[in-house]
Amino acid sequence: MNKTEKVALREAVIVVMMGAVINFPLQTYLLWLTIDNWQWADPIKISIFVQLIITVVALIRVYAIRMRFQRGKF
Repeated sequence: MNKTEKVALREAVIVVMMGAVINFPLQTYLLWLTIDNWQWADPIKISIFVQLIITVVALIRVYAIRMRFQRGKF
């Protein structure tokens, strides 16, 4: 495995692990918010809302991690 592959693997592992750490509590909070607080009962509406929020957070997270790798700070 050459240096480029090692860096790519390290970046992929960090992105996936950060996703798990961030998304599980975020998803749990969003489900609590939509089901318990807002009294939503439509699973399609809940799924679309949660997916939109998680997608935006994922884009920001991956962008931030990628920029740190570009600058050599990871």
